[in-house]
Amino acid sequence: MLNFKLKYIIFFLLYSIPNVFLNIFLIFVINETVNLKDIKNFSPIYYFLIIVLLYFINIIFQKKLNQYSYNILYENEKNIFKRILKTKLITLEKYGTQRFYTAIEDLRIFSSLPEVVTHTINSLLMLLLCLVYMFSLSLYAGLTVLGLIVMIAGIYFIVMNTMNGRIAVLRKFNEHYYKYVNDVIKGFKNLKVNSTLSQNLLSENLLPNRDQAKELDYNINYVFLSINLISQYGLYLIIGAILFILPKFNLLPKEDIVSYVVILLFITGPISNLINMQNIYTRFSVANRRIINFLKDFSEESESNANVGAANVDFQSLNFKNITFQYENASGEQSFALDKVNFNVQKGEVIFIIGGNGSGKSTFINILTGLYDHKEGEITLNHEKLHSKKSLQNLISPVFTDNYVFSHNYDNYRLENNSQYQSLLEMMEMQEVVGDTKEESARRNFSKGQSKRMSLIFALLEEKPVLVLDEWAADQDPHFRKYFYEVLVPKFKKEGKTIIAVTHDDAYFRQADRIIKFDYGQIASDTRINSDFHPSML
Repeated sequence: MLNFKLKYIIFFLLYSIPNVFLNIFLIFVINETVNLKDIKNFSPIYYFLIIVLLYFINIIFQKKLNQYSYNILYENEKNIFKRILKTKLITLEKYGTQRFYTAIEDLRIFSSLPEVVTHTINSLLMLLLCLVYMFSLSLYAGLTVLGLIVMIAGIYFIVMNTMNGRIAVLRKFNEHYYKYVNDVIKGFKNLKVNSTLSQNLLSENLLPNRDQAKELDYNINYVFLSINLISQYGLYLIIGAILFILPKFNLLPKEDIVSYVVILLFITGPISNLINMQNIYTRFSVANRRIINFLKDFSEESESNANVGAANVDFQSLNFKNITFQYENASGEQSFALDKVNFNVQKGEVIFIIGGNGSGKSTFINILTGLYDHKEGEITLNHEKLHSKKSLQNLISPVFTDNYVFSHNYDNYRLENNSQYQSLLEMMEMQEVVGDTKEESARRNFSKGQSKRMSLIFALLEEKPVLVLDEWAADQDPHFRKYFYEVLVPKFKKEGKTIIAVTHDDAYFRQADRIIKFDYGQIASDTRINSDFHPSML
């Protein structure tokens, strides 16, 4: 998932090698001085100069390290967002938004990766050179100490590797936790009204989830904390072997005992780093595997998201021929959705889409707006085969039934000092609710009906020829619903807009040119409105 660039690997090595050799030289100086040996042509001032040099080397390195660390974190956060925005709606519906949250959480773990890798390189080099120094003093003592280090580290790693599965389970608990958080936020009103829902969410779902996660998290961290003590007391054990066992069996001369202890005290840090960082690498491994699975599951659409077929195409007609679509569950089984749908619309037409729940209306709207890819059939735009759904999407301004007013303005127009926006506010009877034309005023909390009016205003500001409205009037009060059908729809039609609206308001069916009824994934009827029309005819 996260790869080091070659220049950074070179940079790590350019830092690590001189840093380690200077530290080894300090160990040598301290060791020789403790053993009352003179170092030829070495002045004490050199010792302090080396310390100052090491300090500045590490200051410079830490600056570069932090730059790289934050770069990989924030760049990959951007990549995650790009991947989400390029994935298909049906994929997001299949796996859920919680996967997105946990992917960001997993990615945050990698913020410390460069620092951890650098400490690993430093620790390994320091350990290697110290062992070489040990072997130069006594081969058998060096092998004994190395064997003890390997034995203690091996026990630690075996225990740590058993934690991978537990950490993966903990991540799963957190994924479900985010679902409960989402339910609380989006279903707050229902939970407040229905105490049964609220109680069951807490007692049977959220609280057991947190209790189990707490127990598992505690056990994992308890193992980590307990096993980390090996790095401390294991080294005491090795020092004991150096002081009491190796000299007794003539494996280490008494005059080298102090040297061995000094060297061992210096490599205590590197050994502790290597042992303790196994915890971090375990978490890296789990997080990396989850991110890879996320990127695999949330694959990008094959079609580029770049604008194809500019929005200035003059819309004349759209035709669906034998369009078929089927949903697919996680096991790959397909369920029926749309079957051989034939649909056409001409410029300036007002078409109402009707049908019961599960009749295929929403699926049809998702295919019309390019959110779903049809499995079979052909779509033509202006009598030419549609090769890129972006060509059609660039002509459509939709307001979905679950519309959302964005917290910021991401479009190319501006609201402030925009006379068209001011006019639309008045037309939608929102001027007093919004108050002014400032961006933040348009992004406040609205009622559902008001938020749909704002979404329609934003759709009209896009100035695209086709309006797709999914149950738009359902949340309007009776006054504005009547105003919408009898005033706004004719106005939009007169201005050349093509309107495709999902609706159940049979009292206003006469405002349409055609009524298309869906039933069991097919178009059951396509009725043109005339003077003899009555809703009972559908």
